[in-house]
Amino acid sequence: MDDNKVLTLVSQERIPMTPSMRLILEVSNLRSATPATVSRGGVLFINDTDIGWKPFFDSWLMKYKKSGPKGAYHDMAENVFTLSLTTYVSDSFLDDLKHKNHIAPVVELGHIDTLTTIIDQLCDELKANKRQHDHLKKLKEEGKEEEIK
Repeated sequence: MDDNKVLTLVSQERIPMTPSMRLILEVSNLRSATPATVSRGGVLFINDTDIGWKPFFDSWLMKYKKSGPKGAYHDMAENVFTLSLTTYVSDSFLDDLKHKNHIAPVVELGHIDTLTTIIDQLCDELKANKRQHDHLKKLKEEGKEEEIK
């Protein structure tokens, strides 16, 4: 994009931008970006390998800490997540994924996001089913953590 807000594509097609138009680009890398392109926009680069999935998980878990009296579902969500993580998304599994070819790129955070979405749905169903909730509450009071899992 030049100073006159005209976007020029690789095919040399020119697209003028009106004053009310904004352009947001999401790219996986800036290998082919020109210095002019980079200088005209704000660049926010977050490398998923530097951050990892743990900050996402911590913020996801915070909603369970805040929900209900004293985070009623926090322990359950954390137990289910930990059990699912060790069973379905172990470190060796994630490391193994890095060395495989994929049709579409796969990142660790995608696996964790899918897992947390499944847990959210299961917790919502659990909240809706009072009898099952009462049974789990009774098991927790009796200290039967393995049966809860």
